Amino acid sequence: MTGLTGEEAARRLTEFGPNALTPARRLGWLREAVGSLADPMAVMLLVVGVLYLAVGEVRDGVVLLVALVPVIGVDVFLEARSRGVLRRLAAATAPRVRVLRDGSAVAIDVAAVVPGDLLVLAEGDIIAADGVVQAARNLALDESALTGESEPQTKEVGDERGAGRVFAGTHVVAGTGHAEVTATGPRTRFGAIAALVQASTPPPTPIQRRTAALVRTLAIVAVVVAVLVTVLALVRGAGWLDAILAGVSLAMAAIPEEFPLVLALFLSVGAYRLGRRGVLVRRLACIETLGSTTVICTDKTGTLTAGTFELERQVAISGGDDELLRTALLACEPGGDDPMDRAIVRHVVAHGLDPAAVTAGSELVHDYDFDPRGKHMSHVWRRADGRWTLAAKGAPEGLLEHCTGDDAARARVDAAVRELNERGMRTLGVAARDDFTATGERDADERGLRFVGLLGFRDPLRPSVPAAIAECQRAGIRVLMLTGDHALTAHAIAEQAGIVHAHPGGLVNAAELDALDEQGLQDRLRDAAIIARTRPDQKHRIVVALQAAGEVVAVTGDGINDAPALRQADIGVSMGERGTAVAQAAAGLVLLHDDFAALVVTVREGRHVFLKIQRAFAYLLAFHTPIIALALAVPLVGLPPLLLPVHLVWLELIVHPISALAFEAEPAPHDLMDRPPRPPKAPLLARGVVIRSLVTGLLITAAALTLDLALQERGAAVARTAAVTTVIGASLVLVWAERSGERAWWRVPLPRSLRFWACWLGAAASLVVTLAVPAVQGVLRLAPLTGGELALALVAGVAAVAWRAPGVRHGDEDRPGTPR
Repeated sequence: MTGLTGEEAARRLTEFGPNALTPARRLGWLREAVGSLADPMAVMLLVVGVLYLAVGEVRDGVVLLVALVPVIGVDVFLEARSRGVLRRLAAATAPRVRVLRDGSAVAIDVAAVVPGDLLVLAEGDIIAADGVVQAARNLALDESALTGESEPQTKEVGDERGAGRVFAGTHVVAGTGHAEVTATGPRTRFGAIAALVQASTPPPTPIQRRTAALVRTLAIVAVVVAVLVTVLALVRGAGWLDAILAGVSLAMAAIPEEFPLVLALFLSVGAYRLGRRGVLVRRLACIETLGSTTVICTDKTGTLTAGTFELERQVAISGGDDELLRTALLACEPGGDDPMDRAIVRHVVAHGLDPAAVTAGSELVHDYDFDPRGKHMSHVWRRADGRWTLAAKGAPEGLLEHCTGDDAARARVDAAVRELNERGMRTLGVAARDDFTATGERDADERGLRFVGLLGFRDPLRPSVPAAIAECQRAGIRVLMLTGDHALTAHAIAEQAGIVHAHPGGLVNAAELDALDEQGLQDRLRDAAIIARTRPDQKHRIVVALQAAGEVVAVTGDGINDAPALRQADIGVSMGERGTAVAQAAAGLVLLHDDFAALVVTVREGRHVFLKIQRAFAYLLAFHTPIIALALAVPLVGLPPLLLPVHLVWLELIVHPISALAFEAEPAPHDLMDRPPRPPKAPLLARGVVIRSLVTGLLITAAALTLDLALQERGAAVARTAAVTTVIGASLVLVWAERSGERAWWRVPLPRSLRFWACWLGAAASLVVTLAVPAVQGVLRLAPLTGGELALALVAGVAAVAWRAPGVRHGDEDRPGTPR
């Protein structure tokens, strides 16, 4: 079977494939622009502009309608940036599948699979299309996603009905095989079901709910105040048109539509940045949760260690070293990818044995898969002379349950296991049964085995792990190592990695957990740092118990059996190199290089993204406060309207880029990973931060209103110019104050980001142009200021923000205690 040729696959992909460049894709920017027209700011600009034209104020109407272009342009740019990042992420995380093309197995995107392709199936793969089995070896699929049937379904060649069909969305739980594709995408049985639920959307994440609640609160306040302003204007004798303009103008700038835009941009850019560092974010909600992580449940092999086994020690129990190696080789999967199998083959070849000669003339009759409880597997061979041999390998204690021998022999095995484990080696037992007749029943065939010996493998710790573990522990994150290895092996690796586990209850044998109820399990896990001899089915229960105890759990996994735990965890983390497709589909993050240090990078990035969101939101809250307060206060004291629609457009063009781009470019604080995790139920903005932002906004209001009152005798245009200058000057200083966090804002180093300087200098330049160019002043209904008046306005704006003292860290007053 060679599958399709590359030329034929390309032709079919052009004919049937989903990735042609359609006109709709070419006009994506137009869709974003049309979507921006539904933005509250754009709608109100359109309404006010039309109203001005209707009453004969042509200049103001034209200015506002023209202003739609930059307002929509900013929204389109920011939204396109966010969507572009998400599209690149989607392409990077697109599932891949192996197919036979031109006689060779190649990995391609699922979208590139076409009818006629031969899918290469192996344990852990998710089936990418409907098809017919063409080759099978112990092939069994989990079809519960389609049929609800929990038992794996055996697949056979030649039966084009149930036992010979495979379906998209199911996954391989055992064996290998090939299947010819008959239907892809929406034409599959799974695709037909997916089409029925395509319109459904996932529930909002906690941060989305908090943001929506904050926006709703501020929007309600804005609408209420806008109605009050309209009523107040009518009471004071203004016409209906002027009253409506006043109310709509206020709502235009006060409704905080920037919040969801900033949130989406920061999360998507954070995910893209992680992608460039080898971490694929499959769910943006993970970015939010990362900052609250309190426990990381991590595998040992391949995550803390390199996963590159070398056979370093042999201990023969019965027979000699030569028999031990031959039996181990017979127990290996032919052509398998298991790293320990490969290490055995390398060692055998290095010691002068030919693997092909060991199996020459023998037929593999029964292949008993890995038993997760006994932690072993076995092969039954029929040799050329007609005799039978069973070769088994796995955890020594699991094999001993099937072996004959007296207590002295078992004590000898236990002593050898302890010696190897104390040296940090992973032990593998090897057992055999000779001269018997196989029944095809596993329990019967594996009875009465002879324990041949032990193999000790060295799997070195990854060099980056000790520093990453130390960083986690400084950050108040407990690292819980879950391993199938012996407790002594786990202890040796933990010592090298720096995982603190010497305290009472720090090292747990997984067998202890089975006898505990849920409360007992929570209590036992409270101090645990290592759980040895962990079974895959225990992993989910451990995660549930930790969550019930109030922990926010990240868990790593790579196998099919890890999928329940990955789904249950607050953050499921799959391995990119050795992770199965099922595990990757269940996870929210994929580590491309299977390195624990990359997981710590994600925690750091998650904390940084959330901190940037908090700073941007605090800035927006402080910025919107004077707009609402001035719109309400100015009519109350009997003054002409201060902020006209055209001024609000100007402010909008300043605040949008600054909030969305300037804060996004901020570097992480040096002590970000020295802080305890953020409580998951903590508010988006801590009480102290909200109060500080509101006070800052009210002080800006007071400064602007004072100047407006003081300069009325110079004319309404001069007074308005001074007040607007105060507001914009204060907003420029406010950026520095919010980016400083807990430090004094005047002591924060200058930013190195070109985006920050482009946004900030652009906003400052707009103020300079307004104050210096008479034509611009005419459009904005402003007037020239004297040097003294300009200095007074700028000093007032700076003073309204400069009072802010260091020491209040975003959200810290809601955090309990110190790092554990």
